[in-house]
Amino acid sequence: MARSAAYARIKSDVLRIVAAIPRGRLVTHAAIGAHLDVVPRHVAYILATLEVAEKSALPWHRVVGAEGRLGTPRRGADGRAQAEWLRDEGHALDGNALASGFARRLVGVHALAHGVPRQTRPVEVRGTAGQRGRRTAR
Repeated sequence: MARSAAYARIKSDVLRIVAAIPRGRLVTHAAIGAHLDVVPRHVAYILATLEVAEKSALPWHRVVGAEGRLGTPRRGADGRAQAEWLRDEGHALDGNALASGFARRLVGVHALAHGVPRQTRPVEVRGTAGQRGRRTAR
């Protein structure tokens, strides 16, 4: 399936940000989404649909949901689950979420050396799926 130029740009930006997350640190889908002015679900989708080579080259497992939730189980190119990758880096998990200390391990997207400027989409293209084409205030 062909993807739009906008999708390709957003994916490229997400991958650059993810590549900059250091070992032992975490970033949320929402933080990346806020930096790129997209919804967190778009970030999660991009990471869920990575090619095997991309999974091998990126620390995708360091991106988690709100409050440290792992969400739908994802596996790396080697077949290991996200939870296993995180445990190997010293993160404690409680079921399907990171245990206490999650907030101390978060790093702001702005603090990473990724080179992706903060994005702001024009007002005309913002909105929810049911409001496409309408001007929305933010």
